[in-house]
Amino acid sequence: MTQHYTLYGSPASLYTGKVRAYLNYKGIPYQEEISSMKVYKKIILPNTGVGMIPVVKTPQDEYWQDSSLILDHFEERFPDKTILPSSPKQKMVALLFELYGDEWLRLPAMHYRWNFPEDNLEFIKGQFGSSVAPGWPKFIQRWLGKKVVDKFSGYVSPLGITEKSIPAIEAWYEEFLAQLNTLFSQQDFLLGSRPSIGDFGLMGPLYAHLYRDPYPGKLMREKAPKVAEWVERMNRSADIQGEFLSNDDVPEILESILSRLFKEFWPSLLRSSQNLSDWASDKSTGAAVPRMLGMQDFTIGNVSEQQMSLTYGQWMLQRVLGHYQALSNIEQQETGRYLAQFNGGENPLDITISQPVEFNHYRLVLS
Repeated sequence: MTQHYTLYGSPASLYTGKVRAYLNYKGIPYQEEISSMKVYKKIILPNTGVGMIPVVKTPQDEYWQDSSLILDHFEERFPDKTILPSSPKQKMVALLFELYGDEWLRLPAMHYRWNFPEDNLEFIKGQFGSSVAPGWPKFIQRWLGKKVVDKFSGYVSPLGITEKSIPAIEAWYEEFLAQLNTLFSQQDFLLGSRPSIGDFGLMGPLYAHLYRDPYPGKLMREKAPKVAEWVERMNRSADIQGEFLSNDDVPEILESILSRLFKEFWPSLLRSSQNLSDWASDKSTGAAVPRMLGMQDFTIGNVSEQQMSLTYGQWMLQRVLGHYQALSNIEQQETGRYLAQFNGGENPLDITISQPVEFNHYRLVLS
């Protein structure tokens, strides 16, 4: 009998969408179980100690949490159809797009979910309610769903999504959609006919929030139908046997996106890392790292605003740097020169993390 993995998550969950698409692509046998109140109480919290999804249970009764770690674990166990390009430039680009999707596309994802209540609210309450209490009467699900809505919608302003920044966020997102729409008119995935880790990083926000929720879903289908088709392709990709582009090529459209990534997202990421370093200066190895360390400035378009200084992004940055540092000296030099053209002539990966972090028992700690 085939041993199955169990994915605990939710249709409305950003990072569950990332893991689910990956499992489908790899053809890994799994069953999905909604992360209801009962599942949190009896399975997720006792086995991980943290109330976050997705969580994967292995046939050996191991519990994995965090979408990037989950993908890393599966890549070790199921190396066929790898999502990591072997060529150095493509690998770095793929990892940067995973980081971009996980950390920066939260801005449009959260904006378009929570700031259009006339279109989205009833749908979202129903989604959260049916996940929290599946099988319960609809009126109770709606009541419970509203409690979850009240909690998560409170993160919008602290993320930097304000009246001041919203026009710039919308302009950037529509530009981003148009770029991807052009790319997916020419090829199936970011780097060819096979999805990379970058595709899965983008899949989380572009599916769970920006495709499924009513208002942004309509926006995507009208303005970027090829992106909507890519989302659907990512969810049914089990039979795909494609390849990454030859000669370590990266499409020019992705290079245009990289220029904006390094202009806006990268300074915010490095600022968060510096805040973590300042906080950790008098802390010991193994100290638990808070998820947030105050507020910090960021810029999008021509708008400056403040947002939460989140520490998780440094761990994601460390993953990118780890892959970069594992390249040969020549590959590092070539990749650094390539990325420098999008970063004002400076190699963006020529940096040192003074206070690295790691996961220990499902929590970030100083390493």
